[in-house]
Amino acid sequence: MLPLDFGDQITLRSRKTNVILACDNPQLPTDDSNLAVRAARTLSEALGTERGAKITLKKRTPLAAGLGGGSSNAATTLLGLNRLWKLKASSGQLHAVAASLGSDINFFMAGGAALCRGRGEKIEPIPCKFSGAILLVNPGFGISTKWAYESWARAAAESRLTAPPPEVSLLLRALAEDDLAGVSRCLFNSLEAPSIRKFPVLELIKNSMRDSGAAAALMSGSGATVFGLFPDAKLAKASARKVREQFGPSMWTQVTRLAPLRLA
Repeated sequence: MLPLDFGDQITLRSRKTNVILACDNPQLPTDDSNLAVRAARTLSEALGTERGAKITLKKRTPLAAGLGGGSSNAATTLLGLNRLWKLKASSGQLHAVAASLGSDINFFMAGGAALCRGRGEKIEPIPCKFSGAILLVNPGFGISTKWAYESWARAAAESRLTAPPPEVSLLLRALAEDDLAGVSRCLFNSLEAPSIRKFPVLELIKNSMRDSGAAAALMSGSGATVFGLFPDAKLAKASARKVREQFGPSMWTQVTRLAPLRLA
């Protein structure tokens, strides 16, 4: 998993009691079903504080996009409130809270590229010098993570998933050596095939990226965002323009890169 230099924006302000969330996207729930709110309340319970906070979220990533937006917001909330509330919680305590909340939060707390196992809570930092540009394209709808995994399980049971994934050690070496071609050869997503069967536009978006210079394109996570890897930002931006010409000017696109290492 690689952290991108792009995402939602969170502002935290202290309150005497209670945790509230304000978001500029009315489609996003702001009650206890929101992962950032649950993260704040779980942290306060785990560390025995009655302090409150107002979380202000500027939503920049699409909803249910397969980009880890909710998980990254939860991680940011945990790290930020540890400082705001002056809890002085250890890394181990914070990671325990993160693991209790769901998958992938631990990764976003770690601050760099990592090989993730288990549910995503087992983090092994890896050397990564990937310098290519990354184009994100969201088709305007989300894919339920639950549906994606259930569809994958059905396909696996019916023996429709026959292609084995590439050896992960080859991908790790390519990332460490900034080998764009090597990274591209190793891309694999078990959840992609069922999603493309239901949403063929995902394959069309991938083809558009490859036709305009992407070394590779793949669905991100459980979808529905598709990413393309390019040698430079100029080529990625040109591909984004082509995608909007083909699929409509409202198609969400974002050119980004690997985030610089963050020491939390």
